[in-house]
Amino acid sequence: MAMRGVTVLFFQVLILCFQAKAWNPVRRSYEVKQEATTLGNVHLITECMHVTSEEGEFSFIKLPPTRSTSSWKGTGGGRGLGESWSGLIEMESDTMLAGDGSGGEPLVANGGGGGGGPAATVCGVYFVADPDQIIEITMKQVNVECRTGGLMAFVDGWELNGQYFPGEQDHEQRLERRVQEFCSEQAPPQWSTKAVTPAKVWVFRSSQNCALVQYRIPVRGSFVISARFLHNSKPCHIMAEGLAPYYMLRNYGQPKNCTLTALFPAVVSVIALEVGPVDKNVHYCERVRSDDKLEVGGSTGLDPHQMIKASTICGRSGGRMDLDQSILCGTTSVRLVSSGQYNNQAMITIRMAEEADLRLAAVMCAM
Repeated sequence: MAMRGVTVLFFQVLILCFQAKAWNPVRRSYEVKQEATTLGNVHLITECMHVTSEEGEFSFIKLPPTRSTSSWKGTGGGRGLGESWSGLIEMESDTMLAGDGSGGEPLVANGGGGGGGPAATVCGVYFVADPDQIIEITMKQVNVECRTGGLMAFVDGWELNGQYFPGEQDHEQRLERRVQEFCSEQAPPQWSTKAVTPAKVWVFRSSQNCALVQYRIPVRGSFVISARFLHNSKPCHIMAEGLAPYYMLRNYGQPKNCTLTALFPAVVSVIALEVGPVDKNVHYCERVRSDDKLEVGGSTGLDPHQMIKASTICGRSGGRMDLDQSILCGTTSVRLVSSGQYNNQAMITIRMAEEADLRLAAVMCAM
């Protein structure tokens, strides 16, 4: 139990310590649609690294120290706001008029931790859904000015410390197409701050069950985003969320690599395997050149290409098998490499490592 407590604490500290740092300089055109701004339950973002598996609306506001926010009657993070978002925008506009435009020390947003660090701090809202879902992000309100150094970005996947999930070499899109940056000056004309007025909004969709909205607001700014989870009939890359009974990695007969990643030390169990030729039994294939294989390992970052491999296996199990391995690293990954010649698939279970799992340790990373 002591080890479990340590691993849980380590995972929590790991998540809090990671800082979203990489910003891709490429700006691209965006999908634009007409949509009426609606009100409902709004989750207030109060931490620089906000991780969520919920749908709904998420809002952030940062005000300069020229005006107190104590008169705001919002109800707090994760619950409905007492007044409309347009009231927040109007309050921010009043504050901008009252200030001298120089900013000063950044304030903590709504009493939380978002934006309370250095002026150039990059923060993020990290979304993770079920394995068979993708994430649709709608930018409903953006008041982040380029001229003050403000910037927002949608990332197709997750980014931590300059590393990306899914890995750059495995994703179907190039990195410059996965990171899309914007700010208020680039917004379509006549963006509305009124709840009753139709507004043009940007819509982004991820390729897998995780997505990231990054923001850098040195002086002041605000935004409202809406997250919706949609069905994905052919999931490939999976960010493990919670403790699912099992995960399936499949290439669907295509020449692509798929990865299952968990941000905690874990015990990985391969339950069934069909990778490569049908006449081959399951075997270790680290030293044999194979274009179709399953790699298990761990690392301190997100990129599976930098993981320390615990094992590389190939073949067909022909039934249930239980190949357990403890990966005692901040990140645990299982990567299915496929040439496209075979319809590869693997059934995997993954759970947080406990003290008793030390005897199964296949990889240990510096904690």
